[in-house]
Amino acid sequence: MTEPADRERPRRGGFRRWLPLIAAVVISLGVAYGSYVLAGYSWDQVVSYESPYTTMTGSEFSGVRPSLDTLVPGADERRVVLVLIDGLRDDVSRTMDSISGLRARGADVRLTVPQPSLSYPTWTTIMTGAPPQISGVTTNWFEGPVAVETLLDVAAGQSRNVVVSGPEDLDTMFRATEVAVAKLSPWDYEGYRSADIVDNALELDAEVGGADFMFVLLPDVDNAGHSYGGASAEYAEVAAQVDADLARLIEGLDDGATTFVVLPDHGHIDTGGHGGWEEPVIHTFAAFAGPGVAQVEAEAHLADIAPTVAVIAGLQAPLQGTGTAIDAVLTDNNGRARDAEFVRSAGITLAYAKQVAGSAGVAGLQSITSPADLADLRADADAERLASDRTGRLLLLVAAIALLLGTLITVGVLSWRALVAVLAGTVTYAAVYNALFFGVHRLNWSLSAFNDETMIEAFFNQRMLEAALAGLVACFVAALVYVALRREPRGPRAGYTPEWLALGAATVLVAQSVLALQVGIFLWRWGADVTWILPNMREAFKYDLDLIQMTALGAAALLGPLVTWAVGALHPRTRQAAA
Repeated sequence: MTEPADRERPRRGGFRRWLPLIAAVVISLGVAYGSYVLAGYSWDQVVSYESPYTTMTGSEFSGVRPSLDTLVPGADERRVVLVLIDGLRDDVSRTMDSISGLRARGADVRLTVPQPSLSYPTWTTIMTGAPPQISGVTTNWFEGPVAVETLLDVAAGQSRNVVVSGPEDLDTMFRATEVAVAKLSPWDYEGYRSADIVDNALELDAEVGGADFMFVLLPDVDNAGHSYGGASAEYAEVAAQVDADLARLIEGLDDGATTFVVLPDHGHIDTGGHGGWEEPVIHTFAAFAGPGVAQVEAEAHLADIAPTVAVIAGLQAPLQGTGTAIDAVLTDNNGRARDAEFVRSAGITLAYAKQVAGSAGVAGLQSITSPADLADLRADADAERLASDRTGRLLLLVAAIALLLGTLITVGVLSWRALVAVLAGTVTYAAVYNALFFGVHRLNWSLSAFNDETMIEAFFNQRMLEAALAGLVACFVAALVYVALRREPRGPRAGYTPEWLALGAATVLVAQSVLALQVGIFLWRWGADVTWILPNMREAFKYDLDLIQMTALGAAALLGPLVTWAVGALHPRTRQAAA
């Protein structure tokens, strides 16, 4: 009896028949282990980032800044009260009478928060004018104190009466009890602390005979955001309580000669959480009111707050801040305070550009006339350095492309039907995993997905389980497609066990190779080592998730072959062919 042309004869034993399966499983497990190691390394690179900029002085270009005890010529020593309401969304702030009152008689500034939008990094940016890349404070696991100057340092250095009221974290981060008269309390996730913090601020102000510079941090809105979400009724209720206490603080301190600055460090997404790039998280506000403040609406960055406060107060700005004073907010230059601030920020920017890109960072520079020129200079230096780094990392991208193409070509050479089936399985993997991530869980590539840092391990474990599950579904679909491509499919019972097992391993390996290409693109763009610039956090989060998927698919490489074997053994068409 002549066998149909597309029917393969049962293959006899031989080690060579098992080689594709063994190779695919070994390579897949190796990729999984390498991904696990790289994910841990890359995460630690951001968490333990050591900024190379904390010792910058700018002295090469602008001269050494005068010592902190040197008064700014001609500047009025204005009293400033800086209030940070942790986690307050901009939209909710516009329902608060205390803040609306400040806006009505002063400046309403729309702010953009740097990444990552976590509390310690954003607190530091507010107090220093230095974003996370400069300050080295990149996460809430940072162990202080910060290595750059703060507003507390410069106010104390100029012998102002400095008062601080808030959580104990302010001592950890900013040495509050060393440079100020401070009353600090443990962070309380259950009770309401803002009323006591306001009481403490008012008592300390009376105790010192009137503070020249006061910093108050109110934590309760952030707690409500994490517990209930930024769009919840509970969040709005806590904001209303804080509104009443903030009004008490303003009423108790407003003597007509006090400037108030009220702002959050970040907002919250509707379901609770921050750290990412979402609109209600990174687009916040600052309300300024009092002497030295214009009645205006403006836009700025969070790093611009510290230098603006310094000019209003007649202080020198923190040394390493890359932010600049918001000119629209100022009614005057406060003697030489604005000029001194511009010279300082120009000097630090020039020092930054030279450190990042060498002489090319300042090549062709003719003059600096505005804060916009400073931002452009830093951006150009970053672009110059990144272009050079990416040229040196091009081999990583080539290797990732080669892995994917090599895997596909190898499978195709062994069997074009297997290649089609494997590609169908890989598409299925992406569809299932992303449907769970974006559809079922409604997540984004964002640190805001965690809501709370204690949830990180559970979050990644769940993503690993879902990646492994999606990998098994991919193997199931690949096996069905493989059956469909044959008129008379032959299953494991017909002597094709190695081929059916190899189909599962190959499906998983191709899915890993597709993810490896995406990892290669990230490594080409940003590198694995974080030494001078923080990567784009949205891209970095996706990169971590890709590595997590590649790790989890190692389990699918062991179980997937059993899935394809089972389909081959139990599918009605293969059983019919065997009969």
